[in-house]
Formats: sequence, structure tokens, C-alpha cells
Amino acid sequence: MSSTRITVVAEYHDAPAEGINVVSKTLIDDLRAAGREVRVVPPASLLRRLPSLLFDRAGLTVFTHGPGVRTVLVSRILRLLSSTHIVWIATRPDISKCPGWLKGWRTAHTLICNRARKDLAAVAQGAEVIEQPIGIAPERLVSSGERRWPELRARGVPIAVHVGHLRRTRGLDRLIEVKARLGDQIEIVVVASPYFEPELEITQKLKAAGVHIDRGFIAAIADVYLSADLYLFPPPPHSEGAIELPLSVLEAVACGLPVVSTAFGALPRALNGVAGVHFVDGSLFADTAEKIIVAGLVDRPQGLPPSLNAHRLAERVLAITRAT
Repeated sequence: MSSTRITVVAEYHDAPAEGINVVSKTLIDDLRAAGREVRVVPPASLLRRLPSLLFDRAGLTVFTHGPGVRTVLVSRILRLLSSTHIVWIATRPDISKCPGWLKGWRTAHTLICNRARKDLAAVAQGAEVIEQPIGIAPERLVSSGERRWPELRARGVPIAVHVGHLRRTRGLDRLIEVKARLGDQIEIVVVASPYFEPELEITQKLKAAGVHIDRGFIAAIADVYLSADLYLFPPPPHSEGAIELPLSVLEAVACGLPVVSTAFGALPRALNGVAGVHFVDGSLFADTAEKIIVAGLVDRPQGLPPSLNAHRLAERVLAITRAT
């Protein structure tokens, strides 16, 4: 490769809370720790900074968001007019609105994804496909030792938690169903992003049903899972807006928390056979949660499968630099 420099198109935050940003920070930090010079280009400025990307002569250009239509378009231009090797890390593929004239072209050279997908192949003709779960970094899950919601734990009933946005499209009505089914036999807490405004209607419905909302910034996210007894992940399997392998579910598994989840994205494949993880149809969500609680929550994950260690992502990218 003509240059050891790497351009990563990503948002970089010192304390990321969103899944894609967590993935991006881990990758960028790992590449820099490996001695690579990394330039970060925020996706919002991608089109404006396209001329500098063309003349930058980076050996590798890595996209960690999406890929979406903008990534496909810019990759096509870079493929035509530069010599950089283009890598897509498919955290949240969103190409349903990609116009027909952008399909069937050579764009990315390499596609790293949780699972091979025909829609991705349609916009990355001839790309090498590397199936690598886009997981989490184990060191992210260091507890402060604090146990949250002491007033709820004092009741002596199981606490179920969900981490995510307060949006109607996230299937949060299923949490209301669980609370209605079990009543005083369970407490449910939604730990919501402090960066995104909640939708008022679903927030009011959750509170009226007796579901608790926690929106404060949490420095040690492991405290959330270690303070709970069960993790609930209810989004419809094909809903948009969440990354394909939601990090909150992986974090819960890493902390040994039983999980009830819909068959969302790449989760069933990534967590196939993991003890304590139950994938159910949405209509059976509340019923399954009840059965697990009545059984005593004894079936628990024994930690995160090694394949879901996020540092493997940087290993894949570094291998590409050596082979190209």
C-alpha cells in the first residue's frame, strides 16, 4: 500500500453513548494504538470535504456509518478518481432509498459486515465480503461499583431494563405489556439516551403504565446491567434506526444478564446458542418474560462470545492494509 495513513469517515467522541459512535471510537483508537496515522472526517461534512479526500492519498478510507446513499455515492467517486482502498463497516445498512443508477457499480473494495446481504452486494459490485460481528470492547464494561435504583431494589422484585431511545418505533409498547402482565412482580426501567429528545406520547404511556425512565448520563454503563435482573429488547425485527447488532444486547450478555429479545437484525446469528438469550416473536414477548421470571432467572449468559470482541474489527482493517 502506498500510504500507511488511514482516513476514517466517522463521528468521534471521547465518551460516546450511541452504538455507531462506540464502534467508531474503538476502531480509531485501536488503529492509532497500532501506530497508524488516522484522519477522522465527520459524515456530516463528507460532501464538502470530498475534494480533500480525493487528493489526500490515504492508503485506506474506512466508512463506519451505514452504509447509506451518501456513502455509496462518495465511494463511487473515490473509486473512479483516487487510488485509496475503500472499506465499508456495515454497522447500520440503510440503502433502501438508493437510486437505481447507483446500483451495480464498483464502490467499496472491502465490505465488513455482521452477515452477507444481497442489498449491500447490489451497491458494492465485486467487493470482498468479510463476515465479522461488529461487537463491543470488553473494557467498556467496567463497573464503578454503584448499584442504581436502590428504591426499586428495596422492593425485592426483579428489575428489568431496556437501554435505548424513547421512540414509538422501538417497540416500547411491549414493555408496557410486560408490566401489565406481571404488575407488582416486576419493575421495569428504560435507560434513555441523554442526547436525543424523547417522544412525548410514548414517554407518557410508559410512565402511566408504571415503567420508570432514567435519562441521566451514565459514565459506567456496566452499572446499569449489574443493577438489573433481566434485559428486554423489544424493537420490531425489521425496524430502522438501530444498528444491525445492537450493542446494548451484547453489553447485557457480557454482564451475565438474561435477555428476552425480538429476532432483530444480526442478533439471532451472533448470539445463537448463548445461554440465557431468548429470541421470541413480538406477540410472545410478555409471555416469555413472565416464564423466565417465574422460573427464577437461573439461565444466564456466561459472558460475551470471543467472536464479538470489538478489537477484532481493527485486526481485520489492519490485515487489509498489509494485504493491499
